[in-house]
Amino acid sequence: MSSAALETYLARLYTDGALRDAFLLEPRAQALLQGLSPQEADAMAAMDRIGLQMAAASYRAKRAGRAEAGSLARPVQRWWRRLLAAWA
Repeated sequence: MSSAALETYLARLYTDGALRDAFLLEPRAQALLQGLSPQEADAMAAMDRIGLQMAAASYRAKRAGRAEAGSLARPVQRWWRRLLAAWA
């Protein structure tokens, strides 16, 4: 039952709060609107909704952590470049 449309929709549910909210109100109808087959829409409607919300929150926290780490890594890298340039 794994189709590209299903995988794409699931990824979007994890990352798009508005899409997730609409799905939680009408799971089967929203899945059908996204181009999933009736069987895929039924499977999506039966999914663990609390688990979906928990996974989305976890991914959001990980993305925020990576964004912070990325902004912190740049000054450190610059510091190392200056140190290496001073030694050269």
